[in-house]
Formats: sequence, structure tokens, C-alpha cells
Amino acid sequence: MRVAAPLLLAVLAAGPALAAAKPPSGGKVDVVVLSNGTRVVGEVRSMQRARLELGTDDMGTIQIEWENVTQVTAPEFFEVEKMSGGLLFGSLRAGPGEGTLEVVADWGAETVPLHEVARIQRVKSSFWSRFKGSIDVGGSYTSASELLQLELDGDLRFRRPRFEATATASAVVTQQPEVDDTRRSSLALGYTRLFSNRHRLFTRATVEQNRELGFELRGGLLGGWARALLRNARNELVGGAGLSVNREKPVEGETTTNLEAAAGFDYANFTYDFPNTDIQVSAMGYLGLNQWGRYRLESNASLRREVFSDFYFGLRGYASYDSAPATQGAQKSDWGLTLTLGYSF
Repeated sequence: MRVAAPLLLAVLAAGPALAAAKPPSGGKVDVVVLSNGTRVVGEVRSMQRARLELGTDDMGTIQIEWENVTQVTAPEFFEVEKMSGGLLFGSLRAGPGEGTLEVVADWGAETVPLHEVARIQRVKSSFWSRFKGSIDVGGSYTSASELLQLELDGDLRFRRPRFEATATASAVVTQQPEVDDTRRSSLALGYTRLFSNRHRLFTRATVEQNRELGFELRGGLLGGWARALLRNARNELVGGAGLSVNREKPVEGETTTNLEAAAGFDYANFTYDFPNTDIQVSAMGYLGLNQWGRYRLESNASLRREVFSDFYFGLRGYASYDSAPATQGAQKSDWGLTLTLGYSF
């Protein structure tokens, strides 16, 4: 009885935790240990932007803040990206030291501090699970002036160990009685080749329209080099430079071809303490090479706060400046700010 009583109490205490930790049906058992000692059993799917995605039967797919994880054990094959950009492949198990992860393969094992892990992706994950994206819809209406503005934005990303492909689109339409409608729209397709030392080569093709700045259509191709200047669990800053060539059709005048030098940055900040907040800022400057003295600036910013799983309210803004618009007499600057409702997947 002296032995049975403590044993019975231990089993009863562990029962709820074991029930909550039931792994997906037919899946192998992956174990995640949290800083408070809780063990969560399920299927490790991925980790990026400091959130670990774990699939379970009883609780569905759950998101765990990476800073709260102390151990991960998963027998499947994963690709693990370090903050430095280095890539490792293998199964996962608790490292020999506190706060470490060991990546084990047939050719050996390597230990990585948990805070140095930037991304984890299951190698045999489905094709569609590698896509991430979001859709934002916003608008405003002013009754006194009968001014109506609608905005639609979307982005899609596909990630592999050595490259990332992206597609982004945006459209802003403004309507007002007795005033011509104004439209600002753009579509961009990008490809980035990733290297282990945080360096990357990128190319991006864009098609855009902005009659306010004097052009009916502008198609461009940008290519260059970039580097992750800052990268940790909460922030990422990438800066780069390159060359751009575009074909520009003005609202009035002849179509021209322009060669430009370009430089800019992308910054992202993400926190997951309630309310989850995601801030992204990007800016790119262009200096004319065959139109010396002309320069352009393009910037975008967004702030998102999650209201419930995968849905969020946001604030999006853009600003454009052209020192010498394609159409003489057109405005040199254009900017906008919109409240949006969005969904991420």
C-alpha cells in the first residue's frame, strides 16, 4: 500500500497531460517540452518566425512560441536553418546541454542552441504546406464628399532550403462623383537564391499602374544582391542593392525605357504575446542612369494584430515619390493609409 498509493497519485496526475498530448492518428510521436515542464505530444510540422506548429488530434493544430520551448524530439527528417543561414538535415532530439537541439543524420549529429534556430521544415511535408500567404481587404467612405476608397492586397510565398519564391499584388480604387476614378495597382513576382552565409541573390519582375504619378503602365525587372543584416527570434532586417530596367508608358507622351540603380531594405518584427503583432516595412530607392537626376522612392508598411486564429485587423500604408514624373505636370508624390481585415494561411 505504501508503494501503491504514491504510484496511483502519480498516474492520476499525469493522466490529463497525457490525454491532452494525444498525437495525430497514425502519426509518429513527436515530443515538445516547454519551459514550465509541460510535455506536448503531437506532430512537429514547421517552425518559422519564432512559432512552432504542432499537429494534435484533441487540440488541432497549435502554435507554440519558440522561446518557451526547451526540448524537441522528432524522428522524421527535417531541414533546419540557422540564424547564420547554414542548413542542417536530420531528425531532432534534445541536445546534450540545456537549451540545445541536436540534428541527427546518418553522417553524424550537430548541436545547435535553440535561440540560433531560424526555421524548421519537415522534408516530406506536402507541396501545398510549403505555401504561406495572406489576404487583406480594406475600405473607407466619407458621406460629406461621397468619397469611396477600396483596397485589396495579397501575398503568397513558397520556401525551399535554397530558394524562396514570392508573389504579391495590390490594388487601390478611389471613386468620387464628378471626379475621374483613380487607380493604383501592382503585381510583383520574385525569386531569391539563399546562401549559407546570410547572402542572397534576388530577381523581381513587376507590373504597375499609377495615373496619379503620370504613368499608365510600367513593367520592370530588378536584380541584385542582398544580405540579412539582422536576424533573431523577433526581428529580421535585409538590405540589398542592384540594377533595374523598366519600360514606362506615360498617360501622355511616348513610351520610354529606363535604366536605374536601386537600393533598399525589408524589415519585419513579430511578437506573439497577446495581441499577436506583426510589423513589416519595406523601402526601395531608384536613381536614373540614362535619365540622370531623376530618382524614385517606393515604400510600404503594415501593422497586423490578430483578433482570433489566422484573422487579424491591420493598418496598411504606402508612399511613392518621383522627382520627374513620366507625364509632365503629374503629381510627384502619392500616399495612402487604410484599415484592413485580413486572413493568413
